[in-house]
Formats: sequence, C-alpha cells, structure tokens
Amino acid sequence: MRNMDRVIFGCLLVAGLGVGSSAMACTTDGWLGGTSGDTQVGSPTTISRVSELCALKLATTGYVQDNNPAHTRMIARFYVWPQLSGSGTADVFVAYDNDAGTGPLFKVSFDGTNFLFDATDAGGGSGSTAAVSGWNLVEVDYNSDSNTFSYWLNSDATSESADGSFASGSGTVQAVQLGLPNGLGGLTGSVSFDSYESHSTTPVGPLLIGDANADDTVNIFDYSAVQQDILGNLQTGQPDCNLDGSVNIFDYSCIQQVILGG
Repeated sequence: MRNMDRVIFGCLLVAGLGVGSSAMACTTDGWLGGTSGDTQVGSPTTISRVSELCALKLATTGYVQDNNPAHTRMIARFYVWPQLSGSGTADVFVAYDNDAGTGPLFKVSFDGTNFLFDATDAGGGSGSTAAVSGWNLVEVDYNSDSNTFSYWLNSDATSESADGSFASGSGTVQAVQLGLPNGLGGLTGSVSFDSYESHSTTPVGPLLIGDANADDTVNIFDYSAVQQDILGNLQTGQPDCNLDGSVNIFDYSCIQQVILGG
C-alpha cells in the first residue's frame, strides 16, 4: 500500500469510534493507521458535512491516521470548520516522518482566528491566514525535494497562486493525522472535518460547489436535490453550497449564483 499516492476522506473513508449503527457506509479502510480518541461520525442530520453523507467531528483529542504517504512531496486538501473560542492553538492536521507519529514535519493549526501553517519542526518556515466563518478549504503542498511549502486557504490550488509560501525543511512524510491529535490546545468547542484528499504530484483543488446531486455539473436539477436534502432525503453531492454548515433555502441562492457565474 506504500505506493498509493491518493487518499480520499469522504462517504466511505471516514473513521468513527463509539458510534451506533446508522444509514451510512462509513469505514476506516482508507486510514491504515487507524483511529484514536473520541472521533465521532454522527448522523448527517446532526453533523454538518461538505459533501456526501459523512463528516468527522471532534470535541476532544482524537484523529484518523493515514500511513500511506511515504513521499518527500505531499499535497493534501481538506475542509475544516472550527467552532472554537477562547485562547489557545489547536492542531488540526499533522504530518510525521514515521508511522509512530513522533517526528512532526509540518502542521496546520487554528488559533481562534487564523489558520497557522508551520514547518519549523523540519527546519522550514511558517505562515498564517485568517479563517472565514463556516467551512474553510485548506490545501497544502509540502515539497522537501525543492524545499518549498505552499498553502491555500479558501482558494483553488489548481488555478490560483498560493496564499503563502516558505521553506519546507526536509523529511519524508510517512504518516498524517487529521483531527485533534493534540487536543483543543486551550480552546473550547468542537471542530468538524470533511473531504480529505491527498496527492503526491498534482494539486487537488476544491469540490464542485453547488453540485448537490453529484452529476459533475451545477444546474437547475441541483435545486431539487437541495430540496430533497432539506426534507431528509440526504444527497450524495455537495448540497451545502454556501458552506455555512447547514443545508437550507439559502443554498438555492448560492446555486443560482454559481449557475450565473457569480
């Protein structure tokens, strides 16, 4: 499995502990490093999601771990919604140079206002960008071969310049943890995660926002899909068009703006 260069965190690859049976087909198959802590996959009617029928939510220490990467370059994309307050800094994504998770190379953290990108443990640099309310799109490109680390926050890594870049330092990514591997770091509240994907060579980019029925296009049929989702007939696409954490009538307007090119 070490030659895999792509890991997806979505409907079928979400980890959960201590959760009763539900109508979802969520497994830990994509996370060979397993799970730790109280990682909660709840019913989609109670846990917000960006896409498909699963999302991960944490209110204490816990994570899912992938031991696949084995790359000196790693590109990772995920959505995260920090519902946190107080003073402190919570790590939400950490990459390590070993499967034991003891040699950090870089991490993404949240300090209550900003997302922090830090590769100083590998001898690199750091940067930060202000978060927005609701779901945030995070993408990072760690490239030890060229000694560069780039990050995008709520922008498209496939077509837009990075929001920040600095030296990556050196080391091979052997494992990553998504969640709260070091707890809330003094903050209080919870953090939600969804739609993790990683590559070794190419940018990932965002989901197709507003594609509620998962047909790879945004059109009038997505209005009906949102309506069905509101009525409890959960859709497998991306019904939360405005990424505010819930599917409601405001997503109709968002889809209209997407169709009109706004």
